[in-house]
Amino acid sequence: MKKTLTPLLLALSLLLGACASPVVKLGSVSSLEQIDTSKGEKLTASASGFQLLLFIPIAVNGRQRNAYDNLLEQAGDRLLTDVKITESWTYAFIGTVYTTTIEATAYPKRTADVKQ
Repeated sequence: MKKTLTPLLLALSLLLGACASPVVKLGSVSSLEQIDTSKGEKLTASASGFQLLLFIPIAVNGRQRNAYDNLLEQAGDRLLTDVKITESWTYAFIGTVYTTTIEATAYPKRTADVKQ
C-alpha cells in the first residue's frame, strides 16, 4: 500500500502545483498627489495561453504577469491607474486559447513645479 501511495501523492502534488500562478500587484498610485492628471495616456497589453486537449496547460498560468509586464514596459517611468482586466477564451480544434487583456491609464509623476 505504501509503495502505491507515494507515487500517487507525488502526481497529485504536481498536478495541484500546476494550478498556481504568480501574484500580480496592479497599479502603483496610492494618491492623486503623486501624478499629473492632465497628461494621462490609455495603454493596453494582452497575453495568451493554450490548454491542449483541455488538460495540458501551456503558458496559461503566467499570462496575467506577462500582460502586466508588457504594460509596465509601455508605461516606462509613468505610474499606472484605473487598471481594468478582461479575460476571454476561444475554442481551438485541439484545446482552448485563454487571453488576458489589461487596460490602464499611465500618468507622469508630478514634479514640484506642476500645479493643478
